[in-house]
Amino acid sequence: MQIIVVNGPLSEREQDSYIRRVTEKYPASAIEKLILEVHGDYVDVRYTLYRSRELRKMGGYCISEPDTWNSAKQAEYRDMVPNSIEEES
Repeated sequence: MQIIVVNGPLSEREQDSYIRRVTEKYPASAIEKLILEVHGDYVDVRYTLYRSRELRKMGGYCISEPDTWNSAKQAEYRDMVPNSIEEES
């Protein structure tokens, strides 16, 4: 987790307090950045979470997220038909 303090100093103790407060809601491993913006007697706390990536497998290879593909690969993905599962009688 990257911690960024803006507009003034914060002691380690104060930073730890804000970190504990944010990690009550999200695990520390899910937080990418914690931004602590000092405004005199109060502090604005903002954070960004790691974005989960949706990887796809096509043609036996793992490829990146669908929104980064070219138009031909996106069309192939849209036209894919899932394998049917036959029930045994």
